[in-house]
Amino acid sequence: MNGLLRWVRRTRKRRLAGYGALGYGLILVAGALFGAEIVLRSKSSWVKGAFVFMGRRGNHVFLPASVETLSRGVLGLVPLLPNRGHAVLGPASRAGTLVKRQILQERGLFPNGALVWASSYVYNGTPAQLGAEFEHTTVQTEVGDMPAWHIPQLRGEKDALVIVVHGHGGQRAQGLRALPAILRTGPAALFVTFRNAFGAPRVGKGYLTLGDTEAEDILGALRWAQEHGYQRVILFGFSMGGNIVLSVLRPKFEPYALPVVGVLLDSPALDWRDTIRWQGQRFGLPRFLARHVATFTQYVVTRRSGQNFDEVDQIRAAPRFRLPILLWHGTRDRTIPIAQSDALARARPDLVEYHRVEGAKHIRTWNVDPKAYDAALEGFVARVLEGETV
Repeated sequence: MNGLLRWVRRTRKRRLAGYGALGYGLILVAGALFGAEIVLRSKSSWVKGAFVFMGRRGNHVFLPASVETLSRGVLGLVPLLPNRGHAVLGPASRAGTLVKRQILQERGLFPNGALVWASSYVYNGTPAQLGAEFEHTTVQTEVGDMPAWHIPQLRGEKDALVIVVHGHGGQRAQGLRALPAILRTGPAALFVTFRNAFGAPRVGKGYLTLGDTEAEDILGALRWAQEHGYQRVILFGFSMGGNIVLSVLRPKFEPYALPVVGVLLDSPALDWRDTIRWQGQRFGLPRFLARHVATFTQYVVTRRSGQNFDEVDQIRAAPRFRLPILLWHGTRDRTIPIAQSDALARARPDLVEYHRVEGAKHIRTWNVDPKAYDAALEGFVARVLEGETV
């Protein structure tokens, strides 16, 4: 350290300034290239979670303490050895060095000592994990066939369909937590994916457009719904999926193949410029540096993919929205700033029913209070199915 201080004292101020500028520039370039790669790609072959050994005593499970097993609210378990199944666990409490949770629902066998996948995403498979009947299908688009799950309504003839869209780097299983509430309200469900996401067709270099061209794949889902006898649609987006479904509402896409009667949004990415700045600060960069890295990241993204950030700025687009919106966002969301949802709710109080969920992380708003989440969803769907369509 003393040697470094002596070198600084001997070095001319102009040279030191040059070294500082060079170092700052290298940080900007490295940060922007790394950030652009994250923004532009969405490939994940598995749902996030932790692999742990579980103990069991009666109707309670004991797990090693970790960020995932201590997460607030409901947790999901999938046994890897020796049997397959699924369990939903209640809130956590500490039991010495372990985490204790009550089993709320259980399918299959969970013997003491089993190796399990534990996740606050709760589900990592198909609707079969909930005991729901479904079929694998595909949504035809101009760039290829997008895989989807179709879950028919529980009763009555075909009428409404909820189209569920996952987020950046996510999978369809993200939205399965909401499936029972959707089915209880009467509509069927179609869980879709979009171009360049995991399991979907690759287009060009595989770059995302953050909601812009992905919206065209949801238009394909609307056509699928029309061809399969449905009469109207509700759109449901998680994270980036929220931006995608709001991008569908652009005037250039009207008229739709079917009437769209409402929109559900869970932790939506509404302003990508703001999200990129937020992520820089999340990774520990000072605010001024995060702002500069974010600006350069946006430049790199636009140069690579032609991204138009104005086109996917849903807060700026808020004045043109005409559909009722149900919105959830958690106060502990470190991925998408909750300030974006605050801004949308302020901009359109006439349309937005806003649930600001205390303590919830990114797209974990259901976990904190499933009954309240389901009640809001069911009430909203019932209202919009009785209201006007566009």
